[in-house]
Amino acid sequence: MNLKYIFSIVIIFFLSHIFAQTGQIKGQIIVEDNQEPSVTVWIEELEEYVNTENKRFIFKNIPEGKYTLKVSAIGYETTFKRINLKANQTLEIKIRLYPASNILDEVIIIDRQTGLNSKTPYNFIPVSLDRIEGKSHPSGVMGILREVPGVYGAEFGQGIVKPFIRGLGFSRVVTIFQGNKLENQQWGADHGLGVNDLGVKSIDVIKGPASVLYGSGALGGVILIKDDEFYKNAKQLSGNFGTSFNSVSNGLRAFTSVGQSFENDWFFGVDLAYENHADYKSGDGDVIGNSRYNVATARVHFGIDKDNFDNKLSVAFNTQNLGIIGDDELQNSNATSRNDRDMQLPYQEVTDVLISYNQRIDHGNFESVFHLSHHFNDRKEIETADNLVDLGFKQHNTFYNARINFDTGKFSHNFGIQGNFLSNDNQDDVLDILIPDAHYTENGAYYMVNYEWKSYFLQGALRYDYRHVKADASDEQFVDAGFVLPGEPESRTLTSNFSGFTGSMGLTKNFGNHQKFKINISSGFRSPDLAELFSFGQHPGTSRFEIGNANFEREQSLQLDLNYALSLDRFRLDWSVFGSQIDNFIFFSDTGETQPESGLQIWQYQQVEAQLYGSEINLQYVALPQRQLKLNLGAALVRGENQDFDEPLTFIPPDNLNFKAEYRFGELQKTSVFSKIRAVGRQDRPGFNEEETPGYTLLNLGAKHLFDFGKDYKLEASLVFQNLLDETYVDHLSILRAFNIPSPGRNMMLNLRFSF
Repeated sequence: MNLKYIFSIVIIFFLSHIFAQTGQIKGQIIVEDNQEPSVTVWIEELEEYVNTENKRFIFKNIPEGKYTLKVSAIGYETTFKRINLKANQTLEIKIRLYPASNILDEVIIIDRQTGLNSKTPYNFIPVSLDRIEGKSHPSGVMGILREVPGVYGAEFGQGIVKPFIRGLGFSRVVTIFQGNKLENQQWGADHGLGVNDLGVKSIDVIKGPASVLYGSGALGGVILIKDDEFYKNAKQLSGNFGTSFNSVSNGLRAFTSVGQSFENDWFFGVDLAYENHADYKSGDGDVIGNSRYNVATARVHFGIDKDNFDNKLSVAFNTQNLGIIGDDELQNSNATSRNDRDMQLPYQEVTDVLISYNQRIDHGNFESVFHLSHHFNDRKEIETADNLVDLGFKQHNTFYNARINFDTGKFSHNFGIQGNFLSNDNQDDVLDILIPDAHYTENGAYYMVNYEWKSYFLQGALRYDYRHVKADASDEQFVDAGFVLPGEPESRTLTSNFSGFTGSMGLTKNFGNHQKFKINISSGFRSPDLAELFSFGQHPGTSRFEIGNANFEREQSLQLDLNYALSLDRFRLDWSVFGSQIDNFIFFSDTGETQPESGLQIWQYQQVEAQLYGSEINLQYVALPQRQLKLNLGAALVRGENQDFDEPLTFIPPDNLNFKAEYRFGELQKTSVFSKIRAVGRQDRPGFNEEETPGYTLLNLGAKHLFDFGKDYKLEASLVFQNLLDETYVDHLSILRAFNIPSPGRNMMLNLRFSF
C-alpha cells in the first residue's frame, strides 16, 4: 500500500506539471560600461530569484499571470519590469542596467494627467521621499525639498513651511496631491498645505512657469506628489509600520501602511499616521512658546490595475492643530513645561477631506486620462477663547482634469481640459472678517504637440483659460462687522473676470548617450487670489489691517530656461540658467498709515513690473571601487527686482548650497553613514520693509541600516543629528523674521520602519 501510495503521488506530480498552464522567462542583461556585474533577478509575486550567468537568466515552469521583475546589482540602479506571461509561452526579454545615478534619464512619465515626460524641455527634479532617514521630518515634505537647488521654504514654525521655487511662492506654486490641485487657502503666509509624507513615495519638482499644463498658480512651478502604490504589486497583505522621534520638539509619530492586490486585478491600500510635537528649542536653548502642533492623517485607496485600464479612488482625511507663535515671543514667552502638548491660544484648527478619482484607459489608437476630485477645507483661527472663532472659513473645491493623447507618425498629440469650482465662505459667528464670501469658476483647455527626429525632441503647447469670480458681502454678518467691498457697490457684491492665453515652446537635444541640452521659453499666469482682490480687515494674530484691490489684472510671466546635463560613468552635472519677466506682479506692503478706529498698521496689495533671474547647479560623483562613496553638491542663486520702484523684491531666498557625502559599506551595502552641510549666504538685497539677514551654516550627521529577516521581512533604522552644532539663526524667508524669532536648534531624529 505504501508503494502504491508513493507511486500515485509521483504520477499526480508529473501529470500536474505536464498539464499545468505554465511558461518560462528567458532574459538578457545589457550594461553599457562593459562590466560583468553579479545580477539578481526576482519575481516579486512568487518570491523566486535567480542569479545571471554571462548576463543571462531563465525561469522555468512559471504559472501564467502578470508579474514584476526586480533586477538589482551593486553599483547599478535597481530596475523593475512588468511582464504578462501566457500559458506555454517562452517570453524573451532584455533588461538594461545603468550605473547608479550616473546616466541620463530614459523616457519617464512625470505626470500622466498632463502627458508630461522626462524628454520634455521642462526643468524637473525627482525627489525620493521613501528614504528612511528623511521620513517624518518635523518640517514635513519641505524638510527634504529644501535640499533641491532652486527650492526654498518660508517658515512659520516647524508645522508650516511654504514652498518657494526660483523666488516665487505662496499662490504662485501649484501642489498636486492625489491628482488634485490644492487650493486650500495657500495664499496666506501662515497657512500650511495640509499634506505630509504619509503614503508618498516621491515628489517631482517642476521648475518655471507650468501654467500651460496646470492653469492659474503654476507661475513659479509645480510640486507633484506621487503615492507609494506598493499594494498594486502585493499578492498578499503587505505594508509597513514604524515610529519616529524628534528631540528638538519631543515630537512623536506612529505610522502604518498596508495593502494588497487580488487575482481579479483589484487592489486596496490604507495609510494611517499620528504625530504630536511640543514647543521647539532654538540653538541658544530658548523654548519657542506655542510652536507645538499635532497632525492626524488617514488615507484609503482602492481600484483596478489592468494592462489597458486602471483606476483608483482615494479618500484622505487630515486634521491639524497648529500653534501660532506670537510677535512678542522673545519678550513675553508663551512657553510652559518642556513636554506640554496642550494647545494654547492662539492656534489654528484645520480639517481637510479630499476625495479623488483617477482613471486611465488604453483604447489602442489613443489613450485617455480622467481625474475628478472634491476637497473640503475647514480652517479656524482661534485667538480670543477656545470656544470662539476669530477667523474661520469653509471651502469646497471641485477639480477636474481630462486628457487624450495619440500619435501620428513622429508627432504625438495631447488635448486636455481642466477646471475647478470653488466656494470660500466665512463661518457663522466669527469675530473677525478678512475677506467676503466668494466663489469662482475656472475652465481651461490646452493642446500640446511633440515631435521627435533623430536626437531632437521638440514640444509646443498652447492654452486658454477663463475665470469668473464673485464676491458677496450682503449677508448680515458683513454689514454688522462694517466690512467694505472695494468701490462700496450698493448691491454689496462684486464680480471679476480673468482670461487669456499661455504657451510654451522648447527643444531637447541629446549629444550621444551622455549629454543633453534643453531650452524652453514659456508663458505663465496667475489670477489674483481672493485675499489680494477683496481683503478688508484685521488678520487675527497680527497687527495688520489688510486691504485688497478688486481692479487687479492677472499676473503674466515670460521665462527663458536653459538646462545642460552631462552624465559619465561616475559623474553627473546638471546646470540651469533662467530669466523671467512678470507683468502685474502683486506684492504686499505697509502703507505707513494706521487704521483710525483700531490703530492697526494698514497693509495694502500693489501691482508692479518685476524681473527674476538666477542659476542652479547640481554635481554628483560616485567614488571607490564598489561605488561606496557618493558625493552631491547643489547650489542656487536667484535675484528679483521690483522694476517700478527700482529695488529688490521681497521674499527672495538668499544664495544657498547643500553638500552631502554618503558612504555605504558591508557586503550588500546595507549600512551607510552620511553628512550634510547646508550653507546659506547673507541676504544683503532686502526688499521693501525688509532688513538684511546674516548667513548661517548647518551640519547634519546620520547613519542608517537595513536588517533582513528572510524574504518577507525587513527593518530599517536611521539616526540623524540635524543642526549638530546647535546654530542659532533666523532665516530670511521666515515669516517670523521681523520679530527675530530663531529657527529650531539641534535635533536628533530617530526613525524605525518594519516592512512585511
